[in-house]
Amino acid sequence: MLCRDDEMTHIDLKKLERKAFTSYHEDGIIDIFAGAWMLFFGIFSMCTDKPWFAGMFPVYGLPFFAAAKKKITVPRIGYVKFSQQRRSLMLIVYLWIAAIFTVFGIMFYTDNLPSWIYALMYDYPTLHFGIIVGLLFFVCAWATRIYRFYGYAVLVLTASVIGHVSGLQIRYQYFPIALGVLILSVGVLVLIQFIQTYPVEMGESGGDKKWKNQ
Repeated sequence: MLCRDDEMTHIDLKKLERKAFTSYHEDGIIDIFAGAWMLFFGIFSMCTDKPWFAGMFPVYGLPFFAAAKKKITVPRIGYVKFSQQRRSLMLIVYLWIAAIFTVFGIMFYTDNLPSWIYALMYDYPTLHFGIIVGLLFFVCAWATRIYRFYGYAVLVLTASVIGHVSGLQIRYQYFPIALGVLILSVGVLVLIQFIQTYPVEMGESGGDKKWKNQ
């Protein structure tokens, strides 16, 4: 049995580890990544009749995301090592999302989607977009503990529902473009604040810092 001092030390370490883990994702890079994807989706929708190919953006963007983390985040707060449980959980979530996008992309490309999905996509594009992207933001918030992503989810769902119910005569592509610009802008502001809060010390690369998330 742990004595009181040991328990307090254990609790303090858990808080410290949790803070380090949260700070690791508070650099705004994932916001910029998400906003750029939505912006890319909106622009791609206006330029082609197969907008769902924009779903490949996260796949091709991952190397840039990892490079930004290594260049900006790690030198400032070090490297956060995920626990085995969280790594497995995030891997499962990522594989499920990737599998869903891949299957739907193949079915859409080969014109094998069920008729009711086509009806949703072409009759209610704004609502359809809001539900899918809102759920993605919700899952991202749950997996990364970035609580502002819950706000993004609510914002996307609310905007899509209002646009659908009010019958605004606005091209649905403008919704992801506007939301993408907004989220990307928030990400840039968060990144600037992160850089100011965690300046790189002279002669310190940050590579030796390592936090283990339990």
